[in-house]
Amino acid sequence: MKNILALDIAFGPASACLLRRDGNTFTADGADDRPHSQAIMPLLQSLLDESGLDWTDLDMLAAGVGPGSFTGLRIAAATLAGINSSLDLPLIELSSLAISAMQVEVEGDAPLFVVEDGRSGLAYCACYQGDRVIRADACLIWDKVRLLGPASYTAHRASKTELPGWTFSAPVISRAQAMAQLIASRAETLGDTASMPRFATPAYLIASQAERNVQSN
Repeated sequence: MKNILALDIAFGPASACLLRRDGNTFTADGADDRPHSQAIMPLLQSLLDESGLDWTDLDMLAAGVGPGSFTGLRIAAATLAGINSSLDLPLIELSSLAISAMQVEVEGDAPLFVVEDGRSGLAYCACYQGDRVIRADACLIWDKVRLLGPASYTAHRASKTELPGWTFSAPVISRAQAMAQLIASRAETLGDTASMPRFATPAYLIASQAERNVQSN
């Protein structure tokens, strides 16, 4: 294991975690009452202080790259870019929907959808079965999401859009804890870190123009 600091701001307040080489994990979830730009650096610094590490002790960074809030994704990417401009560390890019999936306990091999509200009549959707991605991240109109079910789904909050027959599975662990678990599983299979990105590229997942035209009619 390496010293890995991670940040995700795809849905709601910022979530951060730090995985230390000795296997200990430190997590923190921000509050809604402070703007992201004011809350992020103190949040990250608190993890370093708690773990007894300094910025120069870090081996890698990780980021939730979306899909999700455009503003949140941009702020997270810009924050880590500023940090990494001097550290030059390899960066793990994480699907923000995969982080959401890790927050839920699923019995057996049952598939789990992640359906997050993308606003403007759109949803961010993916499906997982254990560690496998059954349906990759996509931006869909809600009518297309309904056709994928009924099924079990999760999100950072239950959908206000009706999904007849679907069952909502509430998160049972914090987003920061889920991100730490996802990073731990990914870190085991990392190859040569020299070819890894140094800066996060947000995955906005805009719906196709045809789908947006259908939704607007």
